[in-house]
Amino acid sequence: MADEQRQQVGDQGATPPPAVPSNPLAAATVALLREHLGDALLAVSEYRGETTLVLAPERIAEACASLRDAPGLRYGFLADLTAVDWPAREPRFDVVYHLLSLETRAVIRLKIQVGPPADVGESPADGPQVPSVTRVWPAADFFEREVFDLFGIRFAGHPNLTRILMPEDWVGHPLRKDYPTTGILLPEPHWGGQVPYDAPLPPGIGAQTLRTTDGSEVPPVAPPGGPRGGDGVAGDAGGEP
Repeated sequence: MADEQRQQVGDQGATPPPAVPSNPLAAATVALLREHLGDALLAVSEYRGETTLVLAPERIAEACASLRDAPGLRYGFLADLTAVDWPAREPRFDVVYHLLSLETRAVIRLKIQVGPPADVGESPADGPQVPSVTRVWPAADFFEREVFDLFGIRFAGHPNLTRILMPEDWVGHPLRKDYPTTGILLPEPHWGGQVPYDAPLPPGIGAQTLRTTDGSEVPPVAPPGGPRGGDGVAGDAGGEP
């Protein structure tokens, strides 16, 4: 897997790791990871003063622990952990870690690329999976749950990998680029597994602006003089209904 990813990073035209990044702390970070990870440090890039390191997914927890504990670096603060979906690329997903050293004010971005193997479906067991970093930074707990919820990426070793924003019975992962938006007929159960498209919404649920009889079309615009036109909300410049 790691060999395939190294080849894929090269195929995408990524810049080879520079000998010495321009920022001294970034250079020390790269040197440390080269020493600890060897060729599992796949690529290094620099843009507008920000350094991004692409790592082999299976080594991410080890890399994070090394950066947290390294004297002179001490990346003790996980500022953010998120993901990006590239549907046309293989591997499909980036998982991105933004680290900060409170001692040196250094910042670094780590990135790994993951995706399900080409010959498997999208079942929970076969989907993309990476090691959890909750043992390195407990604050990763909610970050990883959010990425799991919205992208469907699993974190091996997470103590409680459950949805955090969407209901437990929600179908799909809303931040994937191919996720159907409101108004597109979804497989059952949908909309939280609560209300079929051809049934009225229960009182107190609210309303969806694109909800129609068959669940797939934008509702027609109310004609002039309709419910809104006749209640004085819409009128001409002179205020006449």
